[in-house]
Amino acid sequence: MTANAKFFAEDKKAAAVLKHGVLRRYLAKFAGATSSTSQGRRVGYLDGYAGEGAYMNPRTGVTSEGSPSIALRIARDQAAVGVELHCTLIERDRKAFASLSQLVDAAGDEHAVTLCGDIRQHLDVAVTGFVGMPLLVFIDPFGSGPDVDSTVETILKRQGATATELLVNFSLQAVRRMGARLWEPEGAQGRAKTLDRMDEWLGGDWWRQCFLSEEVNALPKSDRAHEAAVRVASDYRRRIARAAGCGAYTVPIHRKPGDKEPFWLILFLPRRVALWPFNEAVSLALRDWRAFLADVELAEAERVDREMPGIVSQVAMLQAVFDADEAQIQRDAIDDIKRSVLKALATRSSISTRTDFALVFGDALGVGRETHLRSAWKELAATGQVVAPPTGSLSNVAIRRA
Repeated sequence: MTANAKFFAEDKKAAAVLKHGVLRRYLAKFAGATSSTSQGRRVGYLDGYAGEGAYMNPRTGVTSEGSPSIALRIARDQAAVGVELHCTLIERDRKAFASLSQLVDAAGDEHAVTLCGDIRQHLDVAVTGFVGMPLLVFIDPFGSGPDVDSTVETILKRQGATATELLVNFSLQAVRRMGARLWEPEGAQGRAKTLDRMDEWLGGDWWRQCFLSEEVNALPKSDRAHEAAVRVASDYRRRIARAAGCGAYTVPIHRKPGDKEPFWLILFLPRRVALWPFNEAVSLALRDWRAFLADVELAEAERVDREMPGIVSQVAMLQAVFDADEAQIQRDAIDDIKRSVLKALATRSSISTRTDFALVFGDALGVGRETHLRSAWKELAATGQVVAPPTGSLSNVAIRRA
């Protein structure tokens, strides 16, 4: 069984639904938006850990799109409107690469290139191939990723770029597992090698203090590694953004509500205008994720109804609960935006949906999107607290105190 097959065999599909839901929406927006100022309407996409391209869940038999399949489909869609999406897909595992190559060959996309090997050996050449094109790089390793210097200098500071963005699926579970070796005796087998690999990945040994801090080690043992990993991820994000002179938007990736998130999906973005479409993509992907989890429970309820039919359908009861929960999530997003807007306008006469993006959405960031903002704005205007919203896009407008 390959690492990718094991990925689904271990029931991690919900996390993939969220991650890929963000990617497929945002890549399409990125290509469409940046192509308007690119020569020949050419746009680049680099996938550093592409995998097979599509994955079958061995328990359900259901095949799902991987990131290469998503990119190739978007490339077809963009080609229909005159945009060339050039895809470079890198995969290290030879068996996975063979499947990936078959997928690309079947697609017949002349602008899609596959490379076998580690991203570290191909990164410089691959990035150079996108000179003059806007570029979105997707890094989704099964453990540690490219080192910090490569991330900043080769990708985010590349030459001749009109727009370069980096979407990293940062593995907290890898940091938890590898970093916890600091707590082992110094002579433990493989300990030094693992810690050195962490130093290389994260650009120094600064991360070790996150595991050795008094605050972390005062926590219950079951929480220490995760809290340390969160601190590492936060500092990693800050260091990359500061070194590259860009912003960052973080999406915690959960397998189910309330669990310790195994990943952070982080977009490093030099263009403030990218915040709006990325937030839209995140909100809609979270909706997909909630629907997926509901479907899992509903499938089990259907089985119970078949095997033990009763007076009240378990499916009907669960569906009613899920519908009520989803309605409450939408309502909460609207209310959170209203509170955030009013708080900001208490000291200012207006706020911008672009430059004050996080301030506008507040606690609804990631869950709320334009439709929630419009509803919140209309409700505030109806009570005379703000000037009514415009009829067009809300992505770059001012909310003014009435």
